[in-house]
Amino acid sequence: MTVILTPEQLRAKFAAIQAETRPALLAAMRDAALNVEAQARVNCTPGKSPYEDYIFPTKMKRFPDNYTGAPYTDDRDPDREPPHMRDVMYSEVREDGDAIVGVVGNPKRYALMVHEGTTRMQARPFITDAIEEKKPETVAILSSGVEEVLRRHST
Repeated sequence: MTVILTPEQLRAKFAAIQAETRPALLAAMRDAALNVEAQARVNCTPGKSPYEDYIFPTKMKRFPDNYTGAPYTDDRDPDREPPHMRDVMYSEVREDGDAIVGVVGNPKRYALMVHEGTTRMQARPFITDAIEEKKPETVAILSSGVEEVLRRHST
Protein backbone atom coordinates (compact mmCIF):
# COMPACT_ATOMS: atom_id res chain seq x y z
CA MET A 1 0.00 0.00 0.00
CA THR A 2 1.34 3.40 -0.96
CA VAL A 3 1.26 6.14 1.66
CA ILE A 4 1.22 9.71 0.50
CA LEU A 5 2.75 12.17 2.94
CA THR A 6 2.19 15.86 3.13
CA PRO A 7 5.32 18.06 3.00
CA GLU A 8 5.01 18.59 6.77
CA GLN A 9 4.75 14.84 7.43
CA LEU A 10 7.73 14.17 5.19
CA ARG A 11 9.76 16.89 6.93
CA ALA A 12 8.85 15.39 10.33
CA LYS A 13 9.83 11.88 9.16
CA PHE A 14 13.21 13.12 7.87
CA ALA A 15 13.79 15.03 11.13
CA ALA A 16 13.09 11.87 13.14
CA ILE A 17 15.45 9.83 10.96
CA GLN A 18 18.16 12.46 11.31
CA ALA A 19 17.73 12.60 15.11
CA GLU A 20 18.04 8.81 15.44
CA THR A 21 20.85 8.25 12.94
CA ARG A 22 23.71 9.85 14.90
CA PRO A 23 23.12 7.87 18.13
CA ALA A 24 22.75 4.69 16.04
CA LEU A 25 26.05 5.40 14.27
CA LEU A 26 27.80 6.15 17.58
CA ALA A 27 26.65 2.80 18.98
CA ALA A 28 27.62 0.98 15.78
CA MET A 29 31.05 2.65 15.74
CA ARG A 30 31.63 1.52 19.35
CA ASP A 31 30.87 -2.07 18.30
CA ALA A 32 33.08 -1.79 15.22
CA ALA A 33 36.00 -0.31 17.20
CA LEU A 34 35.72 -3.07 19.81
CA ASN A 35 35.79 -5.64 17.00
CA VAL A 36 39.02 -4.16 15.59
CA GLU A 37 40.50 -3.88 19.09
CA ALA A 38 39.85 -7.59 19.68
CA GLN A 39 41.68 -8.48 16.45
CA ALA A 40 44.59 -6.19 17.35
CA ARG A 41 44.88 -8.09 20.66
CA VAL A 42 45.00 -11.39 18.76
CA ASN A 43 47.72 -9.94 16.52
CA CYS A 44 49.82 -9.41 19.69
CA THR A 45 49.22 -12.91 21.10
CA PRO A 46 51.88 -15.63 20.79
CA GLY A 47 50.59 -18.62 18.88
CA LYS A 48 47.91 -16.53 17.19
CA SER A 49 49.91 -13.60 15.83
CA PRO A 50 50.45 -13.28 12.07
CA TYR A 51 54.01 -12.18 12.87
CA GLU A 52 55.14 -15.47 14.48
CA ASP A 53 57.67 -16.18 11.75
CA TYR A 54 59.32 -12.76 11.77
CA ILE A 55 63.00 -13.03 12.70
CA PHE A 56 64.53 -10.85 15.42
CA PRO A 57 68.08 -12.15 16.04
CA THR A 58 68.59 -10.40 19.39
CA LYS A 59 65.35 -11.83 20.74
CA MET A 60 66.28 -15.29 19.42
CA LYS A 61 69.57 -15.17 21.34
CA ARG A 62 67.85 -14.15 24.58
CA PHE A 63 65.00 -16.69 24.35
CA PRO A 64 66.14 -19.57 22.11
CA ASP A 65 63.69 -22.04 23.71
CA ASN A 66 60.66 -19.75 23.52
CA TYR A 67 61.20 -17.51 20.51
CA THR A 68 58.24 -15.81 18.88
CA GLY A 69 58.11 -12.96 16.40
CA ALA A 70 54.80 -11.85 17.84
CA PRO A 71 54.80 -8.36 19.38
CA TYR A 72 54.95 -9.91 22.80
CA THR A 73 57.47 -9.78 25.58
CA ASP A 74 58.44 -12.97 27.34
CA ASP A 75 57.48 -12.91 31.03
CA ARG A 76 61.07 -13.93 31.89
CA ASP A 77 62.50 -10.89 30.09
CA PRO A 78 64.07 -8.61 32.75
CA ASP A 79 63.40 -5.59 30.51
CA ARG A 80 59.68 -6.39 30.22
CA GLU A 81 57.30 -3.66 31.32
CA PRO A 82 54.09 -5.29 32.54
CA PRO A 83 51.39 -5.52 31.36
CA HIS A 84 51.70 -6.88 27.82
CA MET A 85 50.74 -4.68 24.86
CA ARG A 86 47.71 -6.83 24.13
CA ASP A 87 46.43 -6.27 27.69
CA VAL A 88 46.31 -2.48 27.36
CA MET A 89 44.88 -2.14 23.85
CA TYR A 90 41.94 0.26 23.86
CA SER A 91 39.23 1.57 21.59
CA GLU A 92 37.09 4.67 21.82
CA VAL A 93 34.70 6.71 19.73
CA ARG A 94 35.16 10.42 19.21
CA GLU A 95 32.90 13.00 17.67
CA ASP A 96 34.77 15.56 15.60
CA GLY A 97 32.23 18.03 14.26
CA ASP A 98 29.97 16.02 11.99
CA ALA A 99 32.39 13.09 11.86
CA ILE A 100 32.19 10.02 14.08
CA VAL A 101 35.64 8.48 14.48
CA GLY A 102 36.57 5.09 15.91
CA VAL A 103 40.05 4.94 17.44
CA VAL A 104 42.05 1.84 18.39
CA GLY A 105 45.34 2.41 20.15
CA ASN A 106 47.92 1.28 22.63
CA PRO A 107 49.49 3.46 25.33
CA LYS A 108 52.71 1.46 25.73
CA ARG A 109 55.72 3.69 25.07
CA TYR A 110 57.17 1.20 22.57
CA ALA A 111 53.90 0.34 20.76
CA LEU A 112 54.52 2.81 17.92
CA MET A 113 58.02 1.40 17.35
CA VAL A 114 56.65 -2.15 17.22
CA HIS A 115 53.80 -1.11 14.93
CA GLU A 116 55.86 0.99 12.51
CA GLY A 117 59.23 -0.74 12.88
CA THR A 118 62.65 0.81 13.37
CA THR A 119 65.99 0.62 11.60
CA ARG A 120 66.68 -2.50 13.67
CA MET A 121 63.24 -4.11 13.75
CA GLN A 122 60.71 -5.07 11.13
CA ALA A 123 57.28 -3.43 11.51
CA ARG A 124 54.47 -5.50 12.98
CA PRO A 125 51.44 -3.29 12.23
CA PHE A 126 49.06 -5.04 14.61
CA ILE A 127 46.42 -2.28 14.52
CA THR A 128 46.54 -1.48 10.79
CA ASP A 129 46.35 -5.19 9.98
CA ALA A 130 43.38 -5.55 12.35
CA ILE A 131 41.58 -2.66 10.60
CA GLU A 132 42.15 -4.26 7.20
CA GLU A 133 41.11 -7.72 8.36
CA LYS A 134 37.93 -6.45 10.01
CA LYS A 135 36.96 -3.99 7.24
CA PRO A 136 34.06 -6.11 5.87
CA GLU A 137 32.67 -6.62 9.38
CA THR A 138 33.11 -2.91 10.16
CA VAL A 139 31.12 -1.93 7.07
CA ALA A 140 28.40 -4.44 7.99
CA ILE A 141 28.20 -3.18 11.60
CA LEU A 142 27.95 0.47 10.57
CA SER A 143 25.44 -0.31 7.82
CA SER A 144 23.21 -2.27 10.17
CA GLY A 145 23.05 0.70 12.54
CA VAL A 146 21.72 2.98 9.81
CA GLU A 147 19.50 0.30 8.26
CA GLU A 148 17.73 -0.27 11.57
CA VAL A 149 16.82 3.43 11.82
CA LEU A 150 15.54 3.46 8.23
CA ARG A 151 13.57 0.25 8.79
CA ARG A 152 11.79 1.76 11.77
CA HIS A 153 10.71 4.72 9.65
CA SER A 154 9.83 2.86 6.49
CA THR A 155 6.09 2.69 7.17
